[in-house]
Amino acid sequence: MSEPSDPPPPARADDDRAWLSRLGFADWMRAALNELDASYLALRARKQREGLAHARRAAGMGLNALLCVDYDARYGRSFTEHLHALADDARATPEAHVAARRLLAAPARFELVTIGPGPVDLAEAAKTVLVWVADRLPQD
Repeated sequence: MSEPSDPPPPARADDDRAWLSRLGFADWMRAALNELDASYLALRARKQREGLAHARRAAGMGLNALLCVDYDARYGRSFTEHLHALADDARATPEAHVAARRLLAAPARFELVTIGPGPVDLAEAAKTVLVWVADRLPQD
């Protein structure tokens, strides 16, 4: 996405962006960080489906934060639409592309059963998206 611009005007109830204006960019980012924490916890506990859902929501909420200040209709409304758009966005870094694709392609169940804490690579992918987003948000 380009450099952050002024926030979009407040959305009307009949506006396609009404859902986005429920929270400001800082609140969307806080929600994303909470989802990221939940993703790490679930994945370490070997709860793949739950961890994946939290990781996707974390990335999606982070992208909502960015859409608050730099709206791009190509990103759609759902977290899945956001991740598909990020995966193909020429303005994104290669790391952000890979992270988005990893979150989209991840299976809901582990392929192998191992002993010990589960892998947290999906949470790390969401974190990569959030870092990319944070680099584009206005700084206080």
